[in-house]
Amino acid sequence: MLLGMAWWVTVLSAAARLWPLPRALSIVSARKHLKTCDHDPNLPRGLARSIDTVLSTNIFHFKPSCWKRAAVLRRYLSRNGIATKIQFGVRNEAVGKVDGHAWLELDGKPFLETAPPEYIVTYTYPSDKPYRVQAAILSSE
Repeated sequence: MLLGMAWWVTVLSAAARLWPLPRALSIVSARKHLKTCDHDPNLPRGLARSIDTVLSTNIFHFKPSCWKRAAVLRRYLSRNGIATKIQFGVRNEAVGKVDGHAWLELDGKPFLETAPPEYIVTYTYPSDKPYRVQAAILSSE
């Protein structure tokens, strides 16, 4: 499984250099959700540990990255009948600095996060809404 995850991190890294993010994410997404009657309740955390292991090697394009983690983890969860969405968000940090994060949501709630993400969602994948580039002003208020 780790080799498979490494393959999809490689595919995602290359696709993100060649195409816009929505297209790169669609390439990595599982084509169909496999249905499982009773999945192992430990499966999601085990999959998360596996992708974290792959990304923690910290060589080439295998570096800890929330958006790569979310995309590949979403693929493996989907193949096991767990449909999630990727949320991309931003927030203000120190003066003039903006921080970004990507995480998974299941049934509208953060999934496999150690703490609730405190970011303004800027993009959701997949989404029924058309993608539009909009300028947004973020405030720390």
